[in-house]
Amino acid sequence: MLQAGVARSNITPPIGMTMLGYAGRAGVAQGKDEDLTATSLVLDNDGTRVVVVGFDLAFLHGRMLQGIKKAFSEVLQTPESHVLLNCNHTHCGPTMKGYFYDDDPRQHRMRADYEARIIEEMTTLAAAALENLDGARLATGTGEARIGINRREEDDVGDIILGENPDGPVDHEVRVIRVDDLQGRPKAVVFAHGCHTVTMGPKYLKWSPDYPGVARQLIESALGCLSIFLQANAGDIDPITGIGADEDNSDAKNRLGFALGSEVLKVCSSLYTDTERGPRIIFGMLAKASAYPRVPIAEEPPSPIAAKEIAVELPLMEYPTLEYAREMHNKCVTELEEAKTNGTDQVKRNVAQRYVYCARALLDRIENNRKRSLDGTIQVITIGDLAIAAFPGETFAASGMEVKRRSPFPHTLFCGYSNGCLTYIPTRDAYPEKGWSFFRRYHIPDMLFLQSYAVGSALVPGTAEMVVDKTVGLLEEMWNERDEDQQSAT
Repeated sequence: MLQAGVARSNITPPIGMTMLGYAGRAGVAQGKDEDLTATSLVLDNDGTRVVVVGFDLAFLHGRMLQGIKKAFSEVLQTPESHVLLNCNHTHCGPTMKGYFYDDDPRQHRMRADYEARIIEEMTTLAAAALENLDGARLATGTGEARIGINRREEDDVGDIILGENPDGPVDHEVRVIRVDDLQGRPKAVVFAHGCHTVTMGPKYLKWSPDYPGVARQLIESALGCLSIFLQANAGDIDPITGIGADEDNSDAKNRLGFALGSEVLKVCSSLYTDTERGPRIIFGMLAKASAYPRVPIAEEPPSPIAAKEIAVELPLMEYPTLEYAREMHNKCVTELEEAKTNGTDQVKRNVAQRYVYCARALLDRIENNRKRSLDGTIQVITIGDLAIAAFPGETFAASGMEVKRRSPFPHTLFCGYSNGCLTYIPTRDAYPEKGWSFFRRYHIPDMLFLQSYAVGSALVPGTAEMVVDKTVGLLEEMWNERDEDQQSAT
């Protein structure tokens, strides 16, 4: 029998900590729009236990990622492969190790203290969800929210910039998972959509979950239960309102959140877990009328749970020469020192510091002969006819749509930003026509592999398609195993 437990933890960072998401941001967090949270949903069926956790953070990385995975695994007594951690990718969250724009010892200590605090709190969060584990049923459906637009716009000279591309791929689907108690009352709602959380722009100096927070508030006030937002495939999708350019873009944030949240409520209103349509009855006094009253479900629906992970290597293109890398590093260090000496504004110092960090990372890769690839993991969790696939990268909309199209499961969700975030995962057609070059400065972050993620070079074109193929392969494997288990049970 399916059981579910849900809980939430406040993970708001301290005021005065630096914020992640925009190199062009001057200042530290001065307040909060609303609390940042982590919300966990534990599902159990006959001892097979999985957990899905949604975080109001841009990324999980390194020691923090490993610590959180371990905390949930130990408390729930389930393998780490059964723990799915997804970030909503808010650009108004705290800087993390590896993703910062300064070299301030005080900020480094704040980051370390924050990471330690969150890892410790996840033990409490896991225990709280486990404590209210009880009988449940699950239903899922989809709606549509037109809150995003493809952001890879070609300018007058043929360069790709952050803008609006109405003809580019965009996935408007909203996946909704309703989890009820045995009386049909909502225990939790999980909803997923792919769109960058950037309505609150670089001039905004407060913690904010962005539009998913508004959507959650609407859903929870209407249904009286906790909700979890999962970021799907937002690598090439921005809000239709654009990246926030003012000091406060709450109006755009609220409009998108209301649009998304109301669509979730609409889908929830069509999902039943305790009743089904019964036989027709005839009734009436002056007129003869018919109706199909809902009746209790005839038998408990099967909801077998399974989870698997497979490791994948994402190949990188050739690094530049060691001589070039050293020259680049020295140049970046000199430019940073000049920026500090000349009293350059903080935004320019941020960029200069970021380039030093990335140049240092590249030099380390070449000098120490590190392999030219990134280690990733594809995860799939299945509950009955529903499959949730997850990957640690900024996946594009087309990749998500292709996984869903080819999946053998009747209901499939594919999420990026899960269990870490390696880099952007552009589709093959997103690369420049003349090929990607280490020596060219691009105007869109999904081509700035070194500057955005310090990975050394670009992913080899076709990597996104490889990830899709391997994800579909894992889905097919788990679908076949599910069929075999059902046949043996009968």
